[in-house]
This record gives sequence, structure tokens and C-alpha cells, in this order.
Amino acid sequence: MSKLGTRDVPSDLAIAQAATLKPIKEIADSCGILEDEIEYHGKYKAKLSLDIIERLKERPNAKYIDVTAITPTPLGEGKTTTSVGLTMGLNKIGKKSILAIRQPSMGPTFGIKGGAAGG
Repeated sequence: MSKLGTRDVPSDLAIAQAATLKPIKEIADSCGILEDEIEYHGKYKAKLSLDIIERLKERPNAKYIDVTAITPTPLGEGKTTTSVGLTMGLNKIGKKSILAIRQPSMGPTFGIKGGAAGG
């Protein structure tokens, strides 16, 4: 465990192991994604067809947000942290939002920083 002031902060692994996963079908159903637009990779992961964009093109309030950056902050907040916070915040204020992350951080897995570093 690391320290933040006098308060213990759980490790990423402890947080991940404490999470209760929601089946991807349940998430897709809540977002109006059709069965033929989903390619399942187990119970909790899936790829989505880009045909969704064509099917939903008449919805003028829909937005696609791409979070990009060159480097994280000194404390390590980067694209994933920003994306998760943005998605959770939008859902909290009643906006229907969903997050797709291309690749998780390679640092904790391989002891290096950044996926481009050989991971």
C-alpha cells in the first residue's frame, strides 16, 4: 500500500479485485446497442461494429469524444483517468455515456511506463 498523507490508498490490484463486473450484454442493452452490432469476447468484453455510427447518424445530440495526450501529469493521471472521470461525470448528471479504452496502461503490467516502451 502507498501512503497519501496519513491515509492508506489501496493498490490498483486491490481495487480491481474488489470490483463487481457487469456483463457486457447488460451494458450494451442499456445503451441501445443491437445484438448484431456486438462481437463478444467472453462475458465482460466485446468489440462494437462501426455500423452503429451509421444507424444512429440521425441523432443530432450524440457526441464522440476522443481523449488524447502526449504525457500524463506528474501524479500519473492520464488519458484513462480523464476518460473514466468524464464518463462517470456525464452519467452522474443524467447523460447516457459509455467508454471504450483501446489499451490499458502497460506500466503496472511490465514495470515500464507507456505501451510504446516495448510492452
